[in-house]
This record gives sequence, C-alpha cells and structure tokens, in this order.
Amino acid sequence: MTDWCPDLSRSAAPRYLALADSIEEDIASGVLKTGDRLPAQRRLAVQLGLDFTTVARGYNEARRRGVISSLVGSGTFVSGDKNTVPIGALSQNPMRMAAPDFSMNLPPEPSAPELQAKMQKSLSALSADLPALMRYQTFESSEQDVKAAGLWLHQTGLAPDTDRILIAPGAQAALAAILTILTRPGDHIACENITYPGIRSLAAQMGLQLTGLDMDDDGIVPDALEKACKKVDLKTLYLNPTIQNPTTYTMPEERRSAIANIAARYGLPILEDDPYSPLLPTAPPPLAALCPRNTWYIGSLSKTIGAGLRVAYVQAPSKKAGWQVSRALRTGQVMPAPLTVALATQWILEGTAAEICAAVGKESAERQTLAAHHLQDLAHRTDPNGFHVWLTVDNGWTRSSFASQLRGLEIGVTESDAFTAAGSSAEAVRLCLGGPVPRTTLNTALETIASLLDSSPEQASAYF
Repeated sequence: MTDWCPDLSRSAAPRYLALADSIEEDIASGVLKTGDRLPAQRRLAVQLGLDFTTVARGYNEARRRGVISSLVGSGTFVSGDKNTVPIGALSQNPMRMAAPDFSMNLPPEPSAPELQAKMQKSLSALSADLPALMRYQTFESSEQDVKAAGLWLHQTGLAPDTDRILIAPGAQAALAAILTILTRPGDHIACENITYPGIRSLAAQMGLQLTGLDMDDDGIVPDALEKACKKVDLKTLYLNPTIQNPTTYTMPEERRSAIANIAARYGLPILEDDPYSPLLPTAPPPLAALCPRNTWYIGSLSKTIGAGLRVAYVQAPSKKAGWQVSRALRTGQVMPAPLTVALATQWILEGTAAEICAAVGKESAERQTLAAHHLQDLAHRTDPNGFHVWLTVDNGWTRSSFASQLRGLEIGVTESDAFTAAGSSAEAVRLCLGGPVPRTTLNTALETIASLLDSSPEQASAYF
C-alpha cells in the first residue's frame, strides 16, 4: 500500500509522534495489514508537507514500537496487524530493546546459526571445569593460554616470544598498567593529535600531560615527533597505527620505520595499541616488529571477537619489563577473569576465533558498502575493512548541532572533542557501523544522516 497517506491534522502531538501513532492506529483498525509496504520517506514527506527528518523520526518511532520493519533495497513494511499489535502495546513493553547506539565502536555480531552454535558449544565445554575456573589463578599464565596468545599475535606479523607475553583483562587495563611503570604524575606522553579517547581518559586520571602530534594521511608526521622529543621530556609515545580510531588511517610501513627509528634514537618507549590488524587481509608490520626492544604491543580481542571478551595479549619489550607490568596488573586488576581467558584460548586453538573474525570482516565490508552509497557525496574517511567512519560536517552544521539533531532521531554519534589531544576540535563526528544493529536499521540511519547533511540546520529543525 504505497499510496497510504495519514491525516495528521487530528493530532496535537509532535508530527513525528503523530505519524507513528497513525501507523499503529491504522494497523489496529485494519487499514494497514501485515506485509503492506509504506511509502518511501521522501515521498511521504512531500505529501504531508513535512521535512524528511520528521518523517524519518516518525518511521524510527514506529520501528522502535515494533510495528514496522525495513528491508535494505526493498522498503519499509508493516510487521503487525490488529490481532497481534494492540495500540500502544509494543511501545509500552519494558523488555523491548533500547534504541541502537552508533556512538559505540563495536564489531558487528556474528549471526550465522552454525557459528553461533560453535561458540555456544565451546562455552558449554568449559562448564566441565567450572569450579577450577572460579578460583584465584596462579601468577603465571598457563601454557595453553600463552600458546593461544602467541598464535593470535603471530597473525599480526609479530614473532611472539613466550617469555615476554602477558595476558591482561582488556587493552585499557594493559595501557594503565604499562603507564604505571613508565610514568609519574606530571610526565608528558605523546600521541596523535586526534587519538583514542581511552588514552585521554587515562592521562587525565593519572595526571599525565598529552602532547598531540601533527598528522597527515599516513599518521603522525616524523618531524613533529622529532621536534617534540627535542622540546619535551617524553616518557612514551602512544599509537593506534592500524585503522586508527577515529580517523581510520593505517600507517604505511615506510612511515612506521621512520617513527620507530626516531623513537629508538631518543630511547622513547612506544605503546602500540593494535586491535584492528586482524581485520585487514594484509596489514603492515607492527612497530613492535620493527623496533621490538622499544615497543609494547597490545593486541586486544574486543574489536574482532567481541567487546565483552575482556582479553588482551601484550608483548613486552623485555622479560624484565614484562615482570614489572605483570606485577602492576596484579596490583590493579588481580587477574583477568579465568573463564573469559579460557574461552578465548579455546576459541583461538580450535579455530573458532578465526571464523568469528572472518565473519566480522565480511559483515563490516557489507556495512561499508552501505556507508559508501549513502555518504558518497559527503566528506568522510573510512577503511573498507573497518566498522567506523570519520565524517566531516558542513553546510552550516557544527559537530554539536549535528550530534544533537541525531540524538533526537535516536542516532548516536561521537563528536570530535572526545578525540582531540591538541589544537581545535574539527567539525567532525565518528559514526560506528557495528554492534547489535541490523543492517536495515543502519541503512535507515545512514540515509537520515546523508539527508541531514544535504540540508541546512534551519531546514532540519522544524520536525515537530
């Protein structure tokens, strides 16, 4: 029923709510039936004399209530009828999932039934040893856990040294422990001038001063690092060189070599935070491979397997340094959760982790295709193997006004302020494409984002 057009004049509610209510009412009365196709949002906006944003918000609200659903490339359809969807029933259901959040940088979740069954089977198998996994563990990691860590690090281009491998409860915990032994309050650490928010939070909590370094399309500029080393007593250099969060750049090998050489010359330790390399078909060699005795390498599972799997594998620059950080980890974290580590080990050794990573990569590519379609005329940067986008806002928009408008549409993005370590924040936002968000919902969000940036803030503000 693509000719459906509601009469909103009878409602005093905001226009987007009136539209969602009309959809629900017409389903209950039988005007709309299960499977009916609703008009395209742009077409309905013209018919109702509303802007696209208002109609998009109304469709989002109806989708949130569970009465309509979308199919990429096919349109929006009624998913309930008067016998199964009483007016307001779904919108009042406290068990309904919350609105998707595109501000959280989560990997897409594996949906293949066979893979999900394999993942669940591994977890069930661990229950046979559950009492042992509920105890405090020894200071040293087990041989099997270190073997799994070595296999994971090997795929990134490292030659793992089991004497230097540590297991931490996530990359953030590893970073905190390493900074504990490298720095004292008031010390300076260097990073990209647009960097991962986690290092900014740690620096603030630990009383450290961030020195943001200029970047180009290949990452931090070597001259900027050289000048900073001469000017400031830097204690370490933090880098996220592969599919960087948030700018998505990947530092090429030549630039990595230049940075590694400067750091080695000045005796500057490198913290290489590398959660995304397994997503690339061929990643440049890690800085830890170019400068192994000067680099702390952190390979987390959170961006390739799942954010809830709080396991990170660390290769220290030396056995002695590894002992120091191991003690810091034990003091601050006691231990990584044994059950989580055991699950990660089992998945890696049996090949399930590789399958999950491949599924994440495949789904990420599909989502990047959607993003490329909707954002093709907009200034943005992305990596075809990643699952976030660095989007520049213009046409009168500021990052704050754009983010605020999207929040009203239940689309979360992260403003550039969260990533800025030096200089003025760019008029840009990070948009994430992963997490527990179906492709249909992502497609609608991308369409809305593109439409907003195609209009001015004044045109988009009249959605009530």
